[in-house]
Amino acid sequence: MHPTRWIAPLLALVILSAPALARAAAPPGIVALVGAIRANDVTTLESIARGTAPPEQRALAHGTVLALRRQDAQAIAALQPVSRAPTDPTVRANALIELASVFMRDGRYRDCYDAFRAAARLSPRSMHHDDDQSMAFAHALMGVKPMRVVRAVSGSLPITRDKAGLMRVRVTLDAHPEDAVIDTGAGFSTISATTAQRLGLRMLDQNASVSSSTKRTVPTQLGIARRLQLGQTVLSNIVFIVLPDSALSFAHGAYTINTIVGLPVLLALRRIEFVDPAGTPHLKFGADPRIERRDSEAHAPNVLLSALTPLVLVNVPGASAPLRMLLDTGANTTLFAQNAVQTDPQLLRHATTHLLRLVDCNR
Repeated sequence: MHPTRWIAPLLALVILSAPALARAAAPPGIVALVGAIRANDVTTLESIARGTAPPEQRALAHGTVLALRRQDAQAIAALQPVSRAPTDPTVRANALIELASVFMRDGRYRDCYDAFRAAARLSPRSMHHDDDQSMAFAHALMGVKPMRVVRAVSGSLPITRDKAGLMRVRVTLDAHPEDAVIDTGAGFSTISATTAQRLGLRMLDQNASVSSSTKRTVPTQLGIARRLQLGQTVLSNIVFIVLPDSALSFAHGAYTINTIVGLPVLLALRRIEFVDPAGTPHLKFGADPRIERRDSEAHAPNVLLSALTPLVLVNVPGASAPLRMLLDTGANTTLFAQNAVQTDPQLLRHATTHLLRLVDCNR
């Protein structure tokens, strides 16, 4: 899970790879289950849930699928008994980690921290770097109430493209108008330190850190905005990652970002669409009964939610199965992870080789 991932304008729709699994002592069935969980492989998880694995393993697979489908109440009901069952510690720990993921996106930060801490005590090797980072954020936010929708009104906002090609819309943040980047890949909304000070965000005492696009650890604070307005929709108690100005400034100040609206805010809008009528791009949001009724009659949706990471199942020529792709509007390039091309070499059938050098513009 990546609820604390800082999105710089470098990436876009990305194939997700499963983290390396070092579980030498675990039985093969558990290794396969944990691998499917970490890869967000919903097809394999559904197969395990319907198969002949031990009951707790089937329940863990089923609960993870429910969480990926964002059926949070049902996922919690399925995962909590597994987390307490007299079964393999790795199975229990992964149930706790999945519970923590659901609690995080529901704003239940104390429950999230408690679940992570229990998983770390039960099976330290089940915790990955992203889990440790998320636990630290949950600990810092334990006293924060969940974000709340004060007024929900369907609407539409014009989109502008900045120098990096990122989408920006005009929002009102604590009574101040701001041009904010819309970033579905950002697990939390983000703001520069100067902007947070100018707007008077309430700063929390606990500090944390996030990983940047260049893999450096960036120190950060956390702030709470009282009110965020998009069109006529109003939200309260919005969590912001507060980064140093230098972390949101690129090419020696030629390009800067002050505010990023992340996925929790977008989820609170119930539904978002990016439309381009007559060449004028807009962000549409809010409930649409006609579309919701049509979707309810269709097949299972191809959008998944792994903690605060949106995934799309995409059929791509040359792939043996739908690819699990990160939906990241705070990005401008589509990338395949190495495991995708290893599994399906045909994806590179028409590829060409180019030398690419990644540099940190601020060093």
